[in-house]
Amino acid sequence: GGTGDSFAKTDDLTHHKVTAAYYAMIEEVDAAVGRMLDALKETGQEENTIVVYMSDHGEMLGDHGIYCKGPYFYEPLTRVPLIMRWPGKYKAGLQADALVEMTDLAPTLLNAAGIPVPQGMQGQSLSKLLTGDTNEHRDSVFCGFYDACAIYDTPPWATMVRTRTHKLSVYHSLKGFGELYDLRNDPGEFDNLWDHPSARPVREELSELLITRLANTIDPLPVRHCMW
Repeated sequence: GGTGDSFAKTDDLTHHKVTAAYYAMIEEVDAAVGRMLDALKETGQEENTIVVYMSDHGEMLGDHGIYCKGPYFYEPLTRVPLIMRWPGKYKAGLQADALVEMTDLAPTLLNAAGIPVPQGMQGQSLSKLLTGDTNEHRDSVFCGFYDACAIYDTPPWATMVRTRTHKLSVYHSLKGFGELYDLRNDPGEFDNLWDHPSARPVREELSELLITRLANTIDPLPVRHCMW
């Protein structure tokens, strides 16, 4: 963890060493996962086990001059691995570029277990996506960062919404500041269109979408059973 300040005055060699160490950690995780999969096969549980390979966040690793993670929503942090396997149930070798959220995992696993999804649970089951019955899932993904780290002078409150074509990040604790990227023409997220007059319609559209996604995170329970 951390803000990356410790890397601010280091040289290129140190940066290369940090990158190499991170790749080594990835290789170690891959090897450990391989041993677990081998154990499932050796014990006869492979065909009756759902495997989910995922990460809670990514690593900037020098992108945008940043290391580790923090209150921002660049692709290296928010676009994380998600691989699922269930022999005979989920389509083998399927690759999908649909927009998904980690909140979708819980209803997916409940569906697989034949358990009804509670009405108050957020997320949308990935079952049809995993079986190949559809290639679409969500129109947008939503992320939030709510004062999750005490090392910043101004506690950051930020939210993000991403569609297939654009990403809008709003920093609510920094009035009037945000980021808007056209992911089709600027996949590296370097040209911030937040204040560009030509991008104002897109900014307004995504701002309305962000408000809707934020409102949808409110707990819908308890269920109302009468008019009031």
